[in-house]
Amino acid sequence: MKKLILLLTIILAGCSATKNDQVDVFYSPHPDDEVLSLGPAIIHALASSKEVHVVLLSKGKASKAINTVNERLEAEGHPTISTEEFGDARVEEFKRAVEALGVAASNVTILDLPDGELNKEAVSKIIVQKDTMYNKVIHHVMSDKDPHSDHSVTGQALQKLINEEVVQYGKYYFPVQEHKNFPFDNKIKLLNKHQKARMIEALESYEEWDPASGSYSIGKISVPEYFIAAKNNMESRYHYKSSSE
Repeated sequence: MKKLILLLTIILAGCSATKNDQVDVFYSPHPDDEVLSLGPAIIHALASSKEVHVVLLSKGKASKAINTVNERLEAEGHPTISTEEFGDARVEEFKRAVEALGVAASNVTILDLPDGELNKEAVSKIIVQKDTMYNKVIHHVMSDKDPHSDHSVTGQALQKLINEEVVQYGKYYFPVQEHKNFPFDNKIKLLNKHQKARMIEALESYEEWDPASGSYSIGKISVPEYFIAAKNNMESRYHYKSSSE
C-alpha cells in the first residue's frame, strides 16, 4: 500500500511539474508567417527547453500567387490546381517548415479561418482555448501595427484579452518586411550555426518546385523579397504592449 501511495505521489508530482511549465504558443495568420517573422523566436524558445506550440489560423487560400503557380504549371505542361488544392499545398509547406524549425507535430494546430477576413472574435476564442490548457502561456502574435489586417487582428485580439485580464502574457511581432519601419522593444537574433541551418531549412520548405509531389514553391513565389530579407536578417522583432492599450 505504501509503495502504491508513493507511486501515485511521484506520478502526480510529475504531472504537476509539466502543468506548471511555461508554454509558448505562436499564432501564424498564414503559411510562411511562422518562419518569416516568428521563425527565430520559435527556434530560440525551443533552444531554451520550452514547450512550443504553433497555430496556423488560415490556409492562405486568398493569395494571388495561385495565378502565377497555375501559369507556370500550364507552361510546363502540368494540370492547374484549384483553390482548395492551393490551400492544401500551402499547408504542406507550413508542415515542412515547422518540422524544420523543430516543433513537434503533436504541438501543431491547423485551422481554416477565412483568409483575408480574420476577426478578433474568432482569434480571441482560439487564444483563450490555448490559454486554459496550461498554467502559464506566453502568446506570440503579430503586431497590431502590422499593415496587413489578418496580421494586426491577432495583436488586437490578444491585447483586448489582456486588458480584460482573461489572459496575462503576450508578445507582438513585426513582419520581417517592416523591421525598418517600426521601433521595437526587443529582438531575437540567430547567431548559432545550427540554429541558422534550421532557419534556412524552414525557409527552403517554401521554395521547392516539384509539381509531381505537390510542391509549388508558393511561399517564395508569393513574397520572394520577404524570403531574402528573412535569410539576411535571421531575427524576430517584437514589442510587449499593443498600441491599442
